[in-house]
Amino acid sequence: MAGVTDGTPDKTTGYTVSDLVNMALRQIGIGAMGTTASAPDIADGVMHLNMMLAQWQRKRWLVPNLVDEAFLSTGASVYYIGPGGAVDVSTRPAQVVSAYARLLNGAPQQSDGDFASSDFAGTDFSTQNTGIDGPGYPIDYSLTPISSYEDYAALGLKALKTWPSYYHYNPAFPLGEFRPWPIPQAETWEFHILYAQPLQSCLTSDIPIDLPPEYWDAIMWSLAARMAPSYGQEASPTVLSAAKAALSTIRSANQQIPILGMPAVLTPIGNPFYWPGLEIQKI
Repeated sequence: MAGVTDGTPDKTTGYTVSDLVNMALRQIGIGAMGTTASAPDIADGVMHLNMMLAQWQRKRWLVPNLVDEAFLSTGASVYYIGPGGAVDVSTRPAQVVSAYARLLNGAPQQSDGDFASSDFAGTDFSTQNTGIDGPGYPIDYSLTPISSYEDYAALGLKALKTWPSYYHYNPAFPLGEFRPWPIPQAETWEFHILYAQPLQSCLTSDIPIDLPPEYWDAIMWSLAARMAPSYGQEASPTVLSAAKAALSTIRSANQQIPILGMPAVLTPIGNPFYWPGLEIQKI
């Protein structure tokens, strides 16, 4: 069992759920002063932890990683994402934060994103066939999101089949719905979607917390604040302050701010209303 009785985390697995639940309860006086929290107290704490992590999953700054999921175009107008779907992942994403389409151009299909050293083999970029524009040179094109289902529904020709430029993601449950538009040719394109990596769920008391070390403190203090009302208490200013500080640490570690984009009509390239100095204007 991971987690050591002297309070030292295992070097490979960290603290267990029960370790952090016990510590959280001590911050509100349950199991303190040499006493031990009861089994029902621990069970309630585990339930609170699962519910809390489910809430954290929906906050980008509390998720330490984005997943780049790749799948081949089949010519379909909709791809179902989730357990058993066309894109078979353990949890359907609540949001696709970005997407792009890869014109394979003779290159082999990739199994994941662009972060593994094996994604692009040396032969992918060889010029032995037809040169720089020939087979083996995958080219990525960013897809513009269609933010709402209402906007997607307003498209007049949803079955248009040509070069993909847009996508809409409907976070239906249990399978999300990814709709590229226009619909690209089968097996010539590869879609990549970026979404928040699922946090742990359905935890039990003896499961290790598989998150970066800075999460241990945030979980402990946040659980203490969350469970205090169950014992007829208001979370103390010390508990609230510690929880806020721990969450701020995670925010600073996970924060990623994309470059500010502007409408095409406001940019110098292709802008019919360009005037000198437009390119240095600030919003």
